[in-house]
Amino acid sequence: MSRINEVTQLFAETKEDVQNSVTNWQDYLTTASRLYKYSFDDQLMIYAHRPDATACANMEVWNKNMNRWVKRGSKGIALIRKNEGGKPRLEYVFDVADTNEVRGAKRPYLWEM
Repeated sequence: MSRINEVTQLFAETKEDVQNSVTNWQDYLTTASRLYKYSFDDQLMIYAHRPDATACANMEVWNKNMNRWVKRGSKGIALIRKNEGGKPRLEYVFDVADTNEVRGAKRPYLWEM
């Protein structure tokens, strides 16, 4: 099975789990509340991979904008994207916990209530 198929299956299973359980729905909402800038589908994938994630971005944002470096061996969180032809592809993001600060590093703003 290809990686895109595995991720698509994980998405479908997680969506089903969240829809059929109040506890899972509440857990999903906790994760989603920290990742409010992402779409529902992306929030669901982040929840499926890393329910404890607090701030996610792709490697370029961590390296260039935030001056943080993704730790060696960190596993990315796969998000499903469509290319120009509509074919699905994967894009990976990393949680702030997967990064190291370097000189001048910025800390992500974590919204709290």
